[in-house]
Amino acid sequence: MMDAHPRVAAYGPRGMGKTAFMAWLALHFALVWDGEDWKFPITASVWRQLTRFAFPEIHKWARRIVWPKVGRGSFRVGAELMGLGLRLRTGEVFAVASNDPQTMEGAHAQALGFGFDEAKIIPAATFDSMEGAFTIGRDALAVKVVAVSTPGEEEGRFYDICSRKKGY
Repeated sequence: MMDAHPRVAAYGPRGMGKTAFMAWLALHFALVWDGEDWKFPITASVWRQLTRFAFPEIHKWARRIVWPKVGRGSFRVGAELMGLGLRLRTGEVFAVASNDPQTMEGAHAQALGFGFDEAKIIPAATFDSMEGAFTIGRDALAVKVVAVSTPGEEEGRFYDICSRKKGY
């Protein structure tokens, strides 16, 4: 799915596995692109979503990876897999706050992924800051974005994206 579509939005009810999906994509991105210059920042509507849900989900699924099939040993806890990050040889998955859109700027790498968890109330300016990554040029290996959330009010950038409003 992510190969054919660089921007993916998914919404559904609580308990559907949206945050697990985000974790799988972050882990996949890290393992596929390590060895190249890569980054995968994840933001959410509130910091608690990152500390209590998104990154614990990454930790949970990292423990369930069948490492012999991956071709490397499991992540070293405290050295590679940390509380709010996954730092491998050439890149990292990390948390950023969505209440300051400028913190989304400056994420440059040949392979760049973005995760938006509980995206329905992430400010439009944060989405706009991420869009700058799509201008990194022909040397880019990949730029991918995934935004997931429960449905919310009929307003905001995530709603515009999911309702296929003109321009999205």
